[in-house]
Amino acid sequence: MEKGENLNRRNLPTLQQLRYLTELEKEDNTRGMIARIAEKCQVSTAPVSRYLKSCCEKGLLTEDYRFTKKGQAWIENYKRILKELPFYFRSIGIPEAQLEANVRDMIENISCYTISTMLANYKRMQSSHVREKRERLTEHFLREMLPEKIECPVYFMLYRNKEGKMALSMADHGFEKPAILKHNRRGSWLILKRKEMQGFSRINGEKMSGHLDTLKYDQEGTLIQAECRDDMIRIPLRAFQFHRRQGGEVRGVLSVTMTCSVGRSHMPESTAVLVFWM
Repeated sequence: MEKGENLNRRNLPTLQQLRYLTELEKEDNTRGMIARIAEKCQVSTAPVSRYLKSCCEKGLLTEDYRFTKKGQAWIENYKRILKELPFYFRSIGIPEAQLEANVRDMIENISCYTISTMLANYKRMQSSHVREKRERLTEHFLREMLPEKIECPVYFMLYRNKEGKMALSMADHGFEKPAILKHNRRGSWLILKRKEMQGFSRINGEKMSGHLDTLKYDQEGTLIQAECRDDMIRIPLRAFQFHRRQGGEVRGVLSVTMTCSVGRSHMPESTAVLVFWM
């Protein structure tokens, strides 16, 4: 199979497969159409043909590869998201060199509905709380800017300090995205769902699989172990430092220390900076 052909376990499209469909929109359904799409996408005809047939089975395309009403709405939603995501990532400070990887990660691992909800919530936060300059916030701002009860997806990343520069931590691959921001009368939390990840043993260099075992966060100089139940890790928002940047976006920052289930001898305890955006 060609690289990027497989659907993941959530049956979400890859960026390559979305390109097959955007190229299909430009075609007039004449002889050689699949070959032309394959040539533009730099793949063989087999993965294009297989994916278009799977779209027919899902009701997105007719048997002669015309978009159904359902299929047209589906691809239009993805086209809108693909247009908005680079602006979103730039606004939260993601470097230009990392834009494509972040867009790919989100498209291929998060449902269209969840991404749309996250982008809509982000726009709402921006429009309601625009500031002319950066400012540091306390947890009390939550009472003002959040509804009495909310549960919404938010984007996050885990960074490590590498030679004085912030680089993506391997632990970033240990959680499903997005996270969930939950706020009600009982409190406020950032909820992360851990998942299996792979890495190399520092003892023998062998490839190993495991999951994050513990996550501790720094609160006023004390390490506190976050609650974990059913693979869901809950971190109180009061532990974060919040900053509002020019333009209105709010960023939560927290230092965390993590261990892996394979043991510290194979994968040592690691520290990272957890950042999420609202």
